[in-house]
Amino acid sequence: MSKYKYGVSAIALLISMGSAAAQQSNGTSSELQTSSIDEITVIGERFQNSLVNRLPIDPQKLPFSLDVLDADAIEERGFFNPFDILETLPNVFRRQTELLPGSAGYNIRGLTGTVLTNNRPESISRGVGRRDVSYIERIEVAKGPASILLGPVIPGGVINQVTKSPQENDFVNLMVRGGSYGTHREEIDANVGAPFGAENIGFRMTVAYEDQQSPQGPEHTETVAIRPVFEIDFTDRTRAHASIAYTKRDSVPGSRFAVNADGSVPDTVDESTYFGVPSVQGGQDLYYDAELQHEFLDNLKLVLRGSYQNADFDYQTSQGSYNYAGGRGFSAGDTQAYTYFSRGFRDQDTAYGDAQLLGDFEAFGQRQDWVIGGSYRWEKFDNHWGFGGVLGTVDITDLSTAMYSTPDFDAIVLSPFNDSSTDLSSVYGETNFRPIDRLTIVAGVRYDKYEQTDFRRNQFSEADDVTFRIGGTYELSNTLNAYVSYAESFVTQGGRVIRAGEDYTDPNAASDPISPETATNYEVGLKGSVLNGRVNLTAAAFMLTRQNVATADPGNVAGSPSYVIGTGEQEHNGFELGAAINVSDGFKLNLSYGYVDAEVTKVINPGNGQDVGDTVALTPSHTFSVYGSYTVQAGPLEDLRVGLGARGISKRPAPRHNIVYEGYTLVDANVSYPLNETFEVQVNVHNLLDERYRDTIGFDNGTAGTGHRFGNPLSAYVTLRASF
Repeated sequence: MSKYKYGVSAIALLISMGSAAAQQSNGTSSELQTSSIDEITVIGERFQNSLVNRLPIDPQKLPFSLDVLDADAIEERGFFNPFDILETLPNVFRRQTELLPGSAGYNIRGLTGTVLTNNRPESISRGVGRRDVSYIERIEVAKGPASILLGPVIPGGVINQVTKSPQENDFVNLMVRGGSYGTHREEIDANVGAPFGAENIGFRMTVAYEDQQSPQGPEHTETVAIRPVFEIDFTDRTRAHASIAYTKRDSVPGSRFAVNADGSVPDTVDESTYFGVPSVQGGQDLYYDAELQHEFLDNLKLVLRGSYQNADFDYQTSQGSYNYAGGRGFSAGDTQAYTYFSRGFRDQDTAYGDAQLLGDFEAFGQRQDWVIGGSYRWEKFDNHWGFGGVLGTVDITDLSTAMYSTPDFDAIVLSPFNDSSTDLSSVYGETNFRPIDRLTIVAGVRYDKYEQTDFRRNQFSEADDVTFRIGGTYELSNTLNAYVSYAESFVTQGGRVIRAGEDYTDPNAASDPISPETATNYEVGLKGSVLNGRVNLTAAAFMLTRQNVATADPGNVAGSPSYVIGTGEQEHNGFELGAAINVSDGFKLNLSYGYVDAEVTKVINPGNGQDVGDTVALTPSHTFSVYGSYTVQAGPLEDLRVGLGARGISKRPAPRHNIVYEGYTLVDANVSYPLNETFEVQVNVHNLLDERYRDTIGFDNGTAGTGHRFGNPLSAYVTLRASF
């Protein structure tokens, strides 16, 4: 019963909430209005940059959970790393901070979230490829399996960065921000609605420079970001969009540290502690994307989309403390922290193309939409790396004992660490089907063929799969919808399976790649508004099962080389609640809460990694956020806005190491005031109560041996905006 108790309880709660809310909304069913074709709306602009505008549909009728954080919300919360706003969503939390500030990974429903740009794949290459905030119009988070959109992606959910597009009116927006640790940022956003008097052309350009600092003195990242974007209407039926984004990042990375064997942080370590010696890393990213649309008929359209990304990254590292030599985490008599040094480079090229034929027709008195299409993705990844050895040691009980030599990075010989190419070919079809006035069915099927060539090992692997998604949304009232859905996904995974009769200890033993992991997700939910539109409500309950998760091969007693078998299983069951409340004129309140029970339900070799019944490593059961803002409505301080919020997560277990890491709650505040029609000033304070917390814990499995990092303490930033 424990497998279903939370999901069943949440489903019962949703049903009772829906029944009560429907009665409160707009009366009986006879008073409900039917949806006409003209009322069908989509999120976003004319082009397919959104996760959900491939087919026209009211977002409230999508049968899955979708959170949208627009530019106003991003600006108001004022996080210097814009993705930190994701921590205000239910069942979304920071997984780890990469070696570049602002390049954090995020976890959705207990699984790593895939990051996209304009609904296209993105290679972050340790943060170099991450889009700059100046490019971003909004951030979308679609939860649950998204294979119908993207093929093999992790089933917890996807994060999509929708970039800015040209607007009709001319404007220039300037932004200057500065604050804690010497951090500063300058940004220009210029739009020309009809350049050279050409009414069929739109142009917009953003330019930004940022120097981001942190409490770890040497750590900083300089970013230069430039992005021009064009839109052209060739005729009333033919239009195109194209952009080029250039991003250059250079940094001195911060350091991570090992902790005590019980997971606690040594007393000598705080937010400013820096291990090793400063070194440099950085690179540049070029990202091209384009889309062409042509309407053959009023109800038949061709869409061609494509993108190409090149991300180059060079790095030298000597930051971080490790406790691998004496054990996993410091203990009495084992207080030595080791610092290693290395260097390398990563070159990634990703090309993506997509062709779609979209149409609609009328049946059952309703508009019916459909799309068929095919896509191709190619990625080349070349990673060379070299290990320099031990740079030095320090006794963790007395950091003044640090003994570091000067790293000779140039003497390190680089060797291929990962040299591979992947090809993904896909075909798909999807429909929005409306059999009756109040019911919308969204269904799709997709076939993917994945091929990978590992040039380093001279190995070739391939996998293919068919995935489905189907869901229905029913109008309980004019403003409230209930939905139910089923979705599948598959994800390729690393590791080799030794062939029968081969010797585990033979480095040349014949083996095959592990087959893909698969997942299924069942979900029910509510979307819409109640109390005459004063409350926008979202609620969802889900049951996600991952199957064929790679686990250690029990026959491989010697352990070298290592092999895996696909027998693991995990269940991620939970629910999410969110509400945006207009309490009164000027007073708005946003609430969210998420619960997930992520549990290992099957392994072949208990004790080697995780055991049945273990919580999935580093997954907090609870996430929450509350934020309220008040805007003065009249008087000498009219339009003054004050905001206060809290966000937090519960404890994070690491069963493999018998450690439970603490959770945290962070309080943020902001105030803004328009000085006149042109200028506005805003102050944001993050971690107002100066909570000491770790935003990165022991990499993915929670080891105490290294990989820990504090989040920023109390920080404040002042922003001045000007609009012309």
